[in-house]
This record gives sequence, structure tokens and C-alpha cells, in this order.
Amino acid sequence: MKRHAILLIAILLSFSLLLTGAFIAPPISLAAPVIAYDFLVNAPNAEWNSWKAGVSSPLNFGGGGWQVFDGEARYGSIQTDMEDGLTYPTPLLMYAALTGAGTGENGVTGDYRHVYVPANASLHAVFGFQKGEHADEQGVVVGVAFAEDDPAQPMIKLINETKDYDGSLREVRVDLSPYAGKTGGFGLFVHTAHPDDKDGVAWVQAAIEVDTTPPSPPFSISPLVLKFFVGSTVYFVDTTPKTMDTTLVIVESRAFLPIRYVAQELGATVDWYPPDKVEIKHLGNTIELWIGQNSASVNGSYVLIDPGNPYVVPFIQAPGRTMMPMRFISEKLGAKVEWFPPQEARITYPDLGP
Repeated sequence: MKRHAILLIAILLSFSLLLTGAFIAPPISLAAPVIAYDFLVNAPNAEWNSWKAGVSSPLNFGGGGWQVFDGEARYGSIQTDMEDGLTYPTPLLMYAALTGAGTGENGVTGDYRHVYVPANASLHAVFGFQKGEHADEQGVVVGVAFAEDDPAQPMIKLINETKDYDGSLREVRVDLSPYAGKTGGFGLFVHTAHPDDKDGVAWVQAAIEVDTTPPSPPFSISPLVLKFFVGSTVYFVDTTPKTMDTTLVIVESRAFLPIRYVAQELGATVDWYPPDKVEIKHLGNTIELWIGQNSASVNGSYVLIDPGNPYVVPFIQAPGRTMMPMRFISEKLGAKVEWFPPQEARITYPDLGP
């Protein structure tokens, strides 16, 4: 009886959460990133400075004792409303505005010393304006810089974004693999050329994250094999026979056929644009060929269809079939083409090498 009562309470609680919109589905990712270094948590330990017109001066984090025009860096309230209409807990606020109006390039920086960059790490930052703030017509520049402890290495701007008050937060991820195993300084900065008292930027997230997702196990690919035969309307997709309304032909010692029978089996789309253009699209790539022209466009770059034979060109075969060079198009789609005398052309997709 007690067990049934507990089960009933659990069911009623789940139903209540669903009705109130408070039900949260479990995350679908198998492994969440691990935070190796949190810039928000470590903000009190950073070295904070403001600058105006090229002159830098130190800041006390938390705003204690700050004066107008000295800038400010501190935590927001426990519940802070942001420009996207959502509420975030304790963001990091940086007010470049308070460095003084009309003095030129002004800003606030936080320098984090001797931070180690682990392997498989990325910089993940989310920032924007507090609700009710704004930026001038040129926006506010928000960024993160990194410099190795080795003084011979240059400073790198990992993030350098101009942010306007547009009702959304900016999310940026930067791969840190070039700096894996290095120790150095990270700098969070906000600056503006036209400061006022309403352009404070808040970081709701700024951290070095490590991807702990295990590598995918190796798997084998069973390639698709197409077989065409000179003089035959029957062709094979693996072991399945199919028919086409014409046959593979040999012209200029090259195999031609209506390319739709190849392209569509490989997952590509084929379109005809009268009077003379064929366009093939596959996995973000575009191939364009023209009747009677010995060059083709591949993603906007023109190449010869057959560098060894300038007479290899698409043509129209009576009673109106568009015949395309099989090897050129198939290889551009990522397939391997083989010829088995006297009459078989074999296409293997994808091309897995010898």
C-alpha cells in the first residue's frame, strides 16, 4: 500500500510539473563539457584596470570605492535580467561607460594570470547587455585575448566582437587546441569609442571547457556500387537491376550517359536550365556543365572536363537525351570510376581508395 501511494504521488507530481511548464526533459548529450577554468568564478582574483585616452588605472573588483569615470567591474545581482528577456544568476558586469564620456577610446579589462590550457579545450563565452542598457550607434567591442607566459609569443585576440543592444545574447566558442598544454594570461575586455552611462556589458558565461565525449568507435562503410554497360539499358545498383531509357555510349574514348542515373543514386540533385545548362548539387557542392563546352564550374571555379582531350563535351543525343561525361561528374561527387573492358563502367561511392 505504501509503495502504491509513493508511486501515485510521483505520477501526480510529474503531471503537475507538465501542466505548469516546469517539466524539464533530460539532456540528450551523453557527456557535458567539463569546466576547467571559470572566468566568472575567478573574477575577484583577476587584475582589473580601466583605461581612457591611452591612460590605464587600476580598479577594485566589486565596485567598492569606485568613482565616476573610473570604470567598474563587479558581479550582477543574484537574479539579473538581460536584453534577451531572460534572467541569469550573478553575471560578470563590466562598465566601460564609466571611464568617462568624450575622452576617445575607453575600456575595462580583467587580466587572469597563469591559466593552464588543457587538451580538447575550447573557450565558451556568452555576453550581452543588461535589460534597459544600450549601445551607441557603433556598438561596444567585447573580447577575450590570450598571451602565453613565454614573452616571445604574441598576444592573440580569441574573441573580438562588436555588440549592439539587439535583444539577444552573443555566444562564441573558440577552439583552444593550438594552445593545449600552454600556460598564459587571458584578458577579458570591453571598450567603446563613445561611452555613456548605459552601455555596461554582462558576461553570463566565460569559461574554458574540456570536451569529455568519448571518441566514436571505428565503423566500416559498405560502399554503393553502380554498374553500367555499353549498349544496355539495364544497370545495377549493388545487385538490384534497374532500367534507363537510353544506354551508356562511348564518344572520344570516354563514357557518356544521362547523369541523372548516377547522381540521384548518390544522393545528388540534377536540374536542367534551358537551353544548355545542367546543374548538379551534392553535400553543399555545385557542379555546372554546358552543352558543347569543354569546361565546367565546380563551386564557382572553372576546370577542364578532360585535360587530356579538349573534345570531351556534353552533348544532346537524339531524340533529346542530355549525355554527360560519367567519369568527370562521378569523381567530383566523391566516387571512384573503373572501366572493365569491353563494356562495363563501374562506379563505387564513396571512394575509399585502392
